[in-house]
Amino acid sequence: MESGERNNVYKVYNKIAGWYSENRNGELAEKKHLDQLIEYLPAGAQVLDLGCGTGKPILEYLLSKNFDVTGVDASSKVLEIAKANFPAAELILADMRALHLKKTFDAIIAWHSFFHLPADDQPAMFKIFEEHINPRGILLFTSGTERGEAWGTMGGESVFHASLDTKEYEILLARHSFKILKHIENDPDCGNATIWMAQRI
Repeated sequence: MESGERNNVYKVYNKIAGWYSENRNGELAEKKHLDQLIEYLPAGAQVLDLGCGTGKPILEYLLSKNFDVTGVDASSKVLEIAKANFPAAELILADMRALHLKKTFDAIIAWHSFFHLPADDQPAMFKIFEEHINPRGILLFTSGTERGEAWGTMGGESVFHASLDTKEYEILLARHSFKILKHIENDPDCGNATIWMAQRI
């Protein structure tokens, strides 16, 4: 497998953008977690969706709740679809690892996106989370349960995933002033992903 596809999964998404748009499960399996996040947010909250994809279903759901949502994705092809789906939304082409938006948000979501980063790149993301979130803001992201790498298949293409272990994420969250609100391992409703929700303190 090319190292570029390991280090830059967005290149794979560029290849499969059409397939992804047609086949991404439109059911909001994440709804219970999003609704718990929403309980912490003020009306009209500013939310950052990292790895927003086509905008469906997460960005769409947040917009339906009248939040001010900014979507970020590194795949230009996927983001084109998102812009067609949600022409009024603020959608930014960027690699989350190099994000410097010069604004902060009431919540940051990195759902099924953060775990596409190589394990060596993941610790630095917590500084980026910290820089982009308001005091008392909520961070919601998914990971695996153990340190390691895995390959999945989407649209006939191999897709890279990586994770740190639970203790490493706990240390990183504490180091960057996040208090863990929820940690669920292998949620069967969300593709057996591990769910993390934390609050900036």
